[in-house]
Amino acid sequence: MNLLIDLGNTALKWATTDDPESPHTIVHGGTHNFSEKLLSSLEKIPYKHVYGCSVASRDLTLSVTRLIESLGSKVTWLKAQERYDGPFSLINSYKTATQLGSDRWHAAIGAIYFLPNRPLLVVHVGTATTVDCVFPKGEAMVFAGGRIAPGVVLMRDSLVTGTATLPKADGEYEDFPTDTMTGIVTGIVDSQLGLIERGMRVMQQHGFEPTLVLAGGAVSRFAPYLQKEFPNSIIKHNLVLRGLALRANGEFVR
Repeated sequence: MNLLIDLGNTALKWATTDDPESPHTIVHGGTHNFSEKLLSSLEKIPYKHVYGCSVASRDLTLSVTRLIESLGSKVTWLKAQERYDGPFSLINSYKTATQLGSDRWHAAIGAIYFLPNRPLLVVHVGTATTVDCVFPKGEAMVFAGGRIAPGVVLMRDSLVTGTATLPKADGEYEDFPTDTMTGIVTGIVDSQLGLIERGMRVMQQHGFEPTLVLAGGAVSRFAPYLQKEFPNSIIKHNLVLRGLALRANGEFVR
């Protein structure tokens, strides 16, 4: 059994290759204050190797690396590849394969595992919102590319820090907002929906009818708006961990 780590900008998830869909989550918010909690958890797990994906800062990634090493193990931080070959093949269309975020690459692998042989729009709603286009081409799948924008919280906070009088909004969506708080919330939701709608439209213009796959830490709050606009969308958490598990169980089997 191997250990999997998904280290993001605000949270760390870890699971095992035996059960990547049942992770443990530690919210760190970009700080290093979670080391003791992680250490006490991992000391109880009998694992052979550690495979991870990190989009966090270099310092935070190094902190986790050293913690794992203190337990007598080593982390292999996996990057995006030019091509993944496992139960299916996925080709990376990025000009420089490793510039694609490791989380996006492994989420795409995870999404294809659950929804094979079909076009997908993989949307991750977190610190950033990413909208990635994946579709079949010949016998392989292709990661064609994707859109990146600030996530819901970043959009909200940028208004607070960038303006003198606007409040930190926390309200409900309205078709016709009649106060500032509601106007901000509605504008942010519409911005996120527009990003996804555009990704969907581009796929359709290229002859695909993609399945919309939703994931990410902020998706639960955002899902009602998305599912109203896209009733056939699917919420599937822990895609990154599933992608890591596929690679750990394939490429690195000893």
